[in-house]
Amino acid sequence: MLENLSLRGVEIPDDPQIITQKVKRSILAERYEKDEVNGLPKFIDPKDRVVELGAGIGFVSSFLVTQLGVRHVMCVEANPVLCDFIGRVHTANDISGVNVLNAVARTDGHETGTAKFYVREPFWSSSLDQSPDYVKEIGVPEYQLSDLLSDFDANVLIVDIEGGEAHLFDGADLANVQKVYLEVHTRKIGMRGIKKCFDDLSALGFAYDQRVSCGGSVLFRRVRGR
Repeated sequence: MLENLSLRGVEIPDDPQIITQKVKRSILAERYEKDEVNGLPKFIDPKDRVVELGAGIGFVSSFLVTQLGVRHVMCVEANPVLCDFIGRVHTANDISGVNVLNAVARTDGHETGTAKFYVREPFWSSSLDQSPDYVKEIGVPEYQLSDLLSDFDANVLIVDIEGGEAHLFDGADLANVQKVYLEVHTRKIGMRGIKKCFDDLSALGFAYDQRVSCGGSVLFRRVRGR
């Protein structure tokens, strides 16, 4: 039987097929998703309904449920192998009822079908970007972001999609979303991509929250009375 690694109160099965040595070192040093997780307690309410794009190994969703008391979470992950592992992480933490969807979210107006997704090692480098050194290409169902949010009645959106954020919010309908927690990947999208994210979210009525944002993990809140 595999032993578990423990990170911020979350148990993670130590499966070398997923938790490679590089990933394991990051977990043991408590660097894995450090900025993102440090920010979550500052703005998450247990009553929030959270959609997480780029759910990875299920650590953030497990932290939301076990440490912050969130009851309604949907995980959206493009890599089907990670979707299976998310289920194992949730089981290891006695979590049930979390939706796990193998999919890619697209902005409104994008014709949905099947996306080409490029799997890399470590898993957090996988993306929609066809750059060198990917392990394999897989086809993943596409969903419009607004449909995912409205169907789940989400008020919080967490995004960590390795550069896919650059055009995610262009013309998007964020419906009832009040908080967007975004990891920006400057090395992927550059300064122009960062500006576009900020501009698109500003046009949708969101403002940068300096009190929570740290490093590449940035919180945007909807401005009231707009």
